Amino acid sequence: MKNCCIAAIGLMALLAVAACAPLPESAQPTETAAAASATAAILNAETGTPTAAPSTPTPTPPPSINVVSSAEVVPSSGQESAYFAVDGDLDSLWNSGRIPLGWFRIALDGPYLVNRVELVIAQAPPGPTTHELWLGDGSGTRSLYERLINEYTEDGQTLTVTIEPPRSINEVLVRTVSSPSWVAWREVRVFGAPSLNSPLPAFKLSKVAAGLNQPVQLKHAGDGSGRLFAVEQAGRIRILRKDAASSGGAAWSVDGTPFLDISERVSCCGERGLFDIAFPPDYAAKQHFYVSYTNYDGQTVISRYRATSDPDMADPASGEAILKIEQPHETHNGGRILFGPQDGYLYIGSGDGGAPAFNDPDNHGQDPSTLLGTILRIDVESGVEPYAIPASNPFTHVEDYRDEIWAYGLRNPWGFAFDRQTGALFIPDVGNITLEEVNYQPATSTGGENYGWRITEGSACFEQWGCIKGEPCDVEHWICSAEGQTAPVAEYDHALGCAIVGGAVYRGPGLPQLQGVFLFADFCRGQIWGLRGGSQDKWHSSLLIKASLPVSAIGEDQDGNVYVIGYQDGVISMITKE
Repeated sequence: MKNCCIAAIGLMALLAVAACAPLPESAQPTETAAAASATAAILNAETGTPTAAPSTPTPTPPPSINVVSSAEVVPSSGQESAYFAVDGDLDSLWNSGRIPLGWFRIALDGPYLVNRVELVIAQAPPGPTTHELWLGDGSGTRSLYERLINEYTEDGQTLTVTIEPPRSINEVLVRTVSSPSWVAWREVRVFGAPSLNSPLPAFKLSKVAAGLNQPVQLKHAGDGSGRLFAVEQAGRIRILRKDAASSGGAAWSVDGTPFLDISERVSCCGERGLFDIAFPPDYAAKQHFYVSYTNYDGQTVISRYRATSDPDMADPASGEAILKIEQPHETHNGGRILFGPQDGYLYIGSGDGGAPAFNDPDNHGQDPSTLLGTILRIDVESGVEPYAIPASNPFTHVEDYRDEIWAYGLRNPWGFAFDRQTGALFIPDVGNITLEEVNYQPATSTGGENYGWRITEGSACFEQWGCIKGEPCDVEHWICSAEGQTAPVAEYDHALGCAIVGGAVYRGPGLPQLQGVFLFADFCRGQIWGLRGGSQDKWHSSLLIKASLPVSAIGEDQDGNVYVIGYQDGVISMITKE
């Protein structure tokens, strides 16, 4: 489940940027209606269709100027020359001294309403390049705004990205994925005007249930019963049901008798235990379901169980092991299981298996001959025992690839979630020592994505990954190329937490501002963010709630309402209006 390096948070914040000097009084930010509209776009619009703040006159925005003069710059390498890329002199340049992957990050001295970014290329020889522009919104997260894929670029050329509508940001990151030369820039310009970030949206956590023991997931059965099923790590699944006697019917009670108790066969705890439950389509008729857990041999087990004649009790003796995944260590054992809303197949999150120092020394994330470090997709409802491989899986009949793999290059995808309306898949992946990330797979995907671990961690190179398995271990073999990878769409560094958890796409009836927003959180700090994707990869993340409890997961009910699971206090809270 979570990253065990919690105690080392202070050492993890390698990308945290120290605060710069404040603006002089005459240049202090002032709020504008345009700024409020831009920062509210994530919450007030469906994907790609921002909505301005209603009934508020929009004054002429302040003049747009290049705002990098007092910013702090942090490059992937070549720090001594980094200021040459923001000094206003086209004859000077920053050069990383390395081939891609490389990045250049600008931490502005405050929030600015930005409408344009200009990138002046330093490149020899000319040729095709791929760059990405990432924006930070002040909440600590960065999100992918645009990919710049060019068949030909040359030295001195200017790439211009228009930010439409203007966005209130405090950080810009330019990531170079491919280039025929070393990663370098003559000038990076960010045009905007000072502004204040809009206040946090009016959302809060409303307690609805308590008394659970180390809950790690929350699911519904899709059977119209209104029940919720809370997974307790030690090996029990408890039923939650609305308490009609409570005020407004908002609170939930926890049944005294577990729905399922297999604690005698579950190895717990740390990052092991009972992980998840998944109900197949038409569960009301089938009356069987699936669970994932760690057994006493250390394997991750996917098993099928059946309900009894009492729909609130399952038969613990009915378990049939469908799949067992060998685990080399006690960390990063994965365990998230979900049925795809469009294809009805079972998706399984499998971590890289962990290791001392948590850096995947056997490179399982990039080894498709193993089930580790992957999202698996299998057909458990076809009648084929123990399961069938969907013919449309990307690596069927590909030598040295496991047929079950749907996507790979993952460290510990704990909390991935489907958008029930679109079929898109969001995959939070727990980072190592620097970055936590959210990956995205559109519903049109045919699978096969490589999400980068352990070559990359978030948008950056994983600098401590060592040598390629089977290669001589010397510096010449230390490579970091993002070619062929699918980049994350959002990330945050360990100054804000220790392990990303998720996740649910809000499709409930009560909070129209959150429609289509993917919700994720951090296990250590409890902040809860919302992420929305727009057209042409224009992603936007925003801090929604500053919680103060360890969050193990975010779940949803059949109506699409979203709940936050408190791991230590055993409390389930619903996201509601302030």
